[in-house]
Amino acid sequence: MKRKLLVVIILLLPLLPWIVQSGTFYYGIHSEFSDLPVSHLPNAIYLTNALHQSGEFPLWSNQILSGAPFAADPLAGLWYLPGWLAYGLPQPVGFNLTLLLHVLWGGLGMVLLLNRLGLRREAVLIGGLAFELMPKLFAHAAAGHVTLVYAVSWTPWLILAELYRQQCKDRSALATVLPGLVMGLIFLADPRWVIYAAGAWVLWGLWQAVRANSLRHLLNWVPGGFLQVLVALGASAVLWLPMAQFSQLSTRSSLTPADILNFSLPPAQLAALIFPNIGGYAEWVVYPGAAVVLLTVYTIAVKTVRRRAGFWLVLAFIGMAISLGSVWPGAEIAAKVPLVNLLRVPSRAWFLTGFSLAMVAAYAFDELLESGSRQRKPAAMLIMVVLAALAVFTTIGLILIGGTLTVGFTWAAAAFPLGLGLILLIDKFGTTKGGLAASLVVLVVADLSGVNLAGVQFRSKCDVMSEGAGAALYMANQEGIFRIYSPSYSIPQQTAAELGLELADGVNPLQLTGMAEFMAKASGVPSTGYSVTVPAFASGDPKVDNASAMPDTQLLGLLNVKYVVSEFKLSDSRLTEVWQTDNTRIYENLDAKPRVWVQPVGAAPGEEVLSEGRIILLTPNQLRAEVQGPGLVVLSMIDYPGWILTVDGKTSNKLRIANILIGTEVGAGLHVVNLTFKSPLLTLGQAISTLVWVIVLGLGIFAFLKKRQGSQNG
Repeated sequence: MKRKLLVVIILLLPLLPWIVQSGTFYYGIHSEFSDLPVSHLPNAIYLTNALHQSGEFPLWSNQILSGAPFAADPLAGLWYLPGWLAYGLPQPVGFNLTLLLHVLWGGLGMVLLLNRLGLRREAVLIGGLAFELMPKLFAHAAAGHVTLVYAVSWTPWLILAELYRQQCKDRSALATVLPGLVMGLIFLADPRWVIYAAGAWVLWGLWQAVRANSLRHLLNWVPGGFLQVLVALGASAVLWLPMAQFSQLSTRSSLTPADILNFSLPPAQLAALIFPNIGGYAEWVVYPGAAVVLLTVYTIAVKTVRRRAGFWLVLAFIGMAISLGSVWPGAEIAAKVPLVNLLRVPSRAWFLTGFSLAMVAAYAFDELLESGSRQRKPAAMLIMVVLAALAVFTTIGLILIGGTLTVGFTWAAAAFPLGLGLILLIDKFGTTKGGLAASLVVLVVADLSGVNLAGVQFRSKCDVMSEGAGAALYMANQEGIFRIYSPSYSIPQQTAAELGLELADGVNPLQLTGMAEFMAKASGVPSTGYSVTVPAFASGDPKVDNASAMPDTQLLGLLNVKYVVSEFKLSDSRLTEVWQTDNTRIYENLDAKPRVWVQPVGAAPGEEVLSEGRIILLTPNQLRAEVQGPGLVVLSMIDYPGWILTVDGKTSNKLRIANILIGTEVGAGLHVVNLTFKSPLLTLGQAISTLVWVIVLGLGIFAFLKKRQGSQNG
């Protein structure tokens, strides 16, 4: 028990600087944006506010993009229960601690996996720390990719679950379905990682079958594999069923091969295997640590360890090959394959490489520590010496010629010789010098922790949450129900969420196609391909990119956009400037329509407003208003499957207005119009997932009681 606690403490210690800074926002050292405040924090604020204010579990969100299905959005964080740990604490502490807990969980899973594979404890620690402190993991944490870090942290546990299933002698029902449950959790955490994780799991299972050299083993694994897939689908049905519908109706369904292969890893970035690109673009971070690189070289060069770690070497190369994406001939054809065509950013496959290299390093270290393995390995040692020399002499050369010398070059010049020296000493003395093994563990921690901390800036909550606050406060104090549009991202999503403002623009990878097409016309910013932002920003600089675009005030008015906020001047007679500070201007849209209005039947949308509907109730899942007929009632709500429209308590024929909004005709007199969101696919997914998890819980209790009874009888 003490040894297990010691392992947890060792894994926890390198995370202490991050825990100390958990009250701040993590940003890349050269980045102005992070997905935590942009997406995850606003979603958490919306979720908790909905529960507190209306007592309603939000299935729809009006906070950005004029509305979208919240329960079908994987970034909403509704269905991944471990993620709810973040919601009970002040932010950003909640998210940061939950993220770090997942990182620690990943390191612990790695330790247990390597231990079950029979490696020595020093090697186990090297592998656990190399995975837990993987610079790519922390680069994505600094980029705010919270759910992706959650999902990747489960990867060692997936392989461990499969190993346990194969080795379990009593073939318990819980052990039989364990890999499927972990895959389900990975999907609920972040669907973008599940295909990569599942691919690693399939290859691992097939590798084990090949190693067993038994057709029977393979035939036994295949049906078991199908069972795991079914369990995973059942456990995550609550998300993937409504998300599948959302995806098909979103711009994601029309991704081109070029969109899918975007952000492929440039081959030149492979130099960062030796010279860490500290603070570089998260998608292109590849540095696994000097000791890990050297131990990988050792593995490749030494036959005995190469045999033991062969699978992980292969998986590392597969991850690297996928990451390079567009560099390969035929990549665009592969990008059209079903399921693959829903993925973007091939460079995220490097997580597989990082995970695999941590495994390889553990095996190499285990081999080095074996007392009976003292033998000359000239090829391995020569290549390691060459790598260390390359790091040192490249740095010296840049200094002598006066070239650009980044921190990464200096770092490599120090880390590689230190790693080489320790490995040579361990190879010479083996287990007789335990201090040397501990020194290499310390080097791994120092190397990776240093790179991670050097690549991040810690921004205060006040700094991040005050972005756009002046303009946002002005609009929060205005009466009525309305939306806001900004061509320059002047009201960041975290600020809008904090003040309860609703935006017609926004940032989200999943956007309804009809809304995106409508906004391309309304914003005056044409669509030039897939974009995660509305409007798109051509160069990535929101403050200037759309300065020449002219918004269509009438179309924006149909979306209940009363205010337009911009970092540049807008010249339109229907936009009246009402507030300005520094470069930020607020314009009132004179063509703004109410959230609900009545117009003549047959008139163009918004052409003539006969009367404004009186809002009785507005919650995440419901809008109720009194309207005066006769006429066409238009509700400025995005039409989507699941909206149920009633007039005076009776189901009404739902009309689509302007190809995006909801409407219905009413007769003379006063009427109550009610719009309620209920998703049949979500209901079905909830039923399936609940059934699966209840069965699993029952299996877990049964297994626990059986084990307890066995120990008592024994």
